[in-house]
Amino acid sequence: MITTKPQIYVVNLSQKSFIRKGSKWLPKIGEWVKEHGGGQIIPVSCEFEQNYFDLKDDPENQKAFLQQCKEEAMAAGLKGPQAEIRSMVPRLIRAGRQALCLQSFYTAGPKEVRAWTIMKGTLAPQAAGVIHTDFERGFIKAEVCNFNDFKALHKGDNSMAKVKEAGKYRQEGKQYVMQEGDIVVFMHNTTTGKKK
Repeated sequence: MITTKPQIYVVNLSQKSFIRKGSKWLPKIGEWVKEHGGGQIIPVSCEFEQNYFDLKDDPENQKAFLQQCKEEAMAAGLKGPQAEIRSMVPRLIRAGRQALCLQSFYTAGPKEVRAWTIMKGTLAPQAAGVIHTDFERGFIKAEVCNFNDFKALHKGDNSMAKVKEAGKYRQEGKQYVMQEGDIVVFMHNTTTGKKK
């Protein structure tokens, strides 16, 4: 049933309402959402996002724009963290990924680091198959560490040495359930069939 799926309601506000963090319509929308099965409400302002995006090539003006918005929020009575204004695009992305049960794992080599999107609950061989079907077919093991462990331990080195020393680098088999932020090296063996 569609009603049992997670719902995200994106409510477009004027830039002024977005900066003030309120609108007379938000409580009414909140009531409607509760009456119709609930869900997450994310207030955004397309006007604000467009103005912010238009300044992407000019970091100084972008910063000045955010400061101006903060001053407007403070003039409206908001204080401290409430007065901070930021883009809602990252929150929309996180909410969408969460509602769709998506997560990422990473592969890293000397030339590139790449994020791969999978469903939560995906086993290591199926995750390897996202990269190439031969990786899934010939899966042997996955060498894994979590991004947060790597970030805390690598100390600027572009290797896993410090992570291995701390015991945070491990080998996992076919039943390993991939976790958000795993950095993985898949070991596989694909042999071609004998020609007749």
